Amino acid sequence: MERVYSCNTCTRRLIEIAYSKSFLFRLFREPLKLIMRLWVKALKIDLSIYEFNSNTCIDCNRFYKNALKDNSAVFRVLNRAINPIFDWWIGSIVSEEELRKAKLHADAEREKNQKPDGWNMTNNLKNWNRI
Repeated sequence: MERVYSCNTCTRRLIEIAYSKSFLFRLFREPLKLIMRLWVKALKIDLSIYEFNSNTCIDCNRFYKNALKDNSAVFRVLNRAINPIFDWWIGSIVSEEELRKAKLHADAEREKNQKPDGWNMTNNLKNWNRI
């Protein structure tokens, strides 16, 4: 059974901005990212059942998080504790305008429209999303 998750906000774009503005945020997020990816592998969760908005969404950490939410009660408990801190911190780093653009970007990916101006589209997405 395929599960479809359409993003309302491009997390990768928000993370890109947050990393450029706060090295400490990177130190907070990277261990969480590593743990989630290892946890998915340990549980042998098949990520191929998740549908992506576009090829640029492949291997986005959001899908690892969604897979763990779907498959692990322990993860759901931990996520309820950690996610508010994560959301508060990234919200304090990213401006309202940047958040608006991340929402526009997610809409464009979902609808297969042209991306909004102002994003660094030169990233190697395969390296960006991987550990």
